[in-house]
Amino acid sequence: MNQLEGGLWPSTRMVSTHQARQMALHQSLEQLEVNTPGSGFTRLNEQLNDWIDGQGLQQGMLHLTCLHTSASLTINENADPRVLHDLQRWMDAVVPQDGSGPLNPDGTRIRYRHDDEGRDDMPAHIRTALTSQTLSLSIDGGRLLLGTWQGIYLWEHRSAAHKRRIACHAVGVLRPSRGGLAAEPHRENATTLLQRRNTSKLNSLVQARHDPEAWATDGGADTDVDLLVDRLHDIAQEE
Repeated sequence: MNQLEGGLWPSTRMVSTHQARQMALHQSLEQLEVNTPGSGFTRLNEQLNDWIDGQGLQQGMLHLTCLHTSASLTINENADPRVLHDLQRWMDAVVPQDGSGPLNPDGTRIRYRHDDEGRDDMPAHIRTALTSQTLSLSIDGGRLLLGTWQGIYLWEHRSAAHKRRIACHAVGVLRPSRGGLAAEPHRENATTLLQRRNTSKLNSLVQARHDPEAWATDGGADTDVDLLVDRLHDIAQEE
């Protein structure tokens, strides 16, 4: 969260130049964790759509960034698993995971110098360079706008299982509530919020949830905001 003159910069709200008088754009930025079984494809459609639904977005754009140098993102066939099988076989043939590079003029292959994490180390980086680590996708009707046979996949280029992180940055219009106003994103419960260590995020949540009249109306009981402020103080003392 950016700060300006000691106050919070409203980076989670922007005014659309196209419909400035009628609606504001909501912005969300989070990281999703994906466990991969090893070399191959992990489908992300369902997890991404669940995340979009949790943000309350009706229409907009989602930008994805794979935060690793040995895995990538791709859109491809989601019906016939033979397509993904053939893609993996093609990549295995073009960039073998045996630790050796292309043929020299004399017909020999020299091992890659970068092999700190095994024979598949440097080949994984090359595979990433040949593919893509970012995708920009449209959101419509609260879901990703994809073709009938399109699936979004995290392509793992290492042989062993890994836990990967994907940055999800969405900007768009919130879905209308029953009263006709834009619905707010689903709030995280207090237990989840109190586990955060990101002080900027916690500060943002405090500002968003602050109600000056809450103390008087709830009989003096601690609110979620009070607990969040206490958590910020605890983190400050730990650091």
